[in-house]
Amino acid sequence: KIPRRLVVNIAKKGFPLMINEILWALGTTTLVQCYSLKGLEVVSAYNISSTVSNLFHCAFFAFGTTISIMVGQLLGAGKLNKAKDEAEKIMALVFAICVVLGALMAVLAPGITSIYNTESFVKELAGKFLIISAVIMPIQSITHATYFTIRSGGKTVVTFLFDSVFMWAITIPFAFILSSLSTLPIIPIFIAVQLADTIKCVLGIVLFKKGIWINNLVINNK
Repeated sequence: KIPRRLVVNIAKKGFPLMINEILWALGTTTLVQCYSLKGLEVVSAYNISSTVSNLFHCAFFAFGTTISIMVGQLLGAGKLNKAKDEAEKIMALVFAICVVLGALMAVLAPGITSIYNTESFVKELAGKFLIISAVIMPIQSITHATYFTIRSGGKTVVTFLFDSVFMWAITIPFAFILSSLSTLPIIPIFIAVQLADTIKCVLGIVLFKKGIWINNLVINNK
């Protein structure tokens, strides 16, 4: 028999995450649509760059899972100070790794895009997208790490606001306004939209420092 209290707790913690993933998937599709207002070549170039950059992003994706396991385990054991210390060390490590990987991606960008069978303009544009993504990669690593740290403490509603709500409230409107109402070319627009994530990075660091995520779910759910 599964206790009713456990079912309720699982639903309360899991439902925001499910909605978040749905909204995030819809958001990424909508973001591409915003970029497409600058031409179909932009879509092709963005698809190439996002496919390649996701290979490099696997580093901080993996570390996000690592934080969930290690920090969550320490929180459950009641070792709250150690959990914060471990989280800080993992965040520092993933930042350093992503600086190296970002530099590598920027160097390899022209060669990687050249293997695609498409127009030279698309290859050049995809290479520029990759270089921009490479520069912003360390910032995204911290954002991702703080997201998973906050989530490890059971603050799924906060992470819902932090993730998909931010995308729909800030990123997508910003991208749409720049793409549809301005005469800016796609590169400055892409840079501006990517830099908007620094807001989320700063917010994540503030929430991390405040310690709102330091919460023992084992004790609180008994």
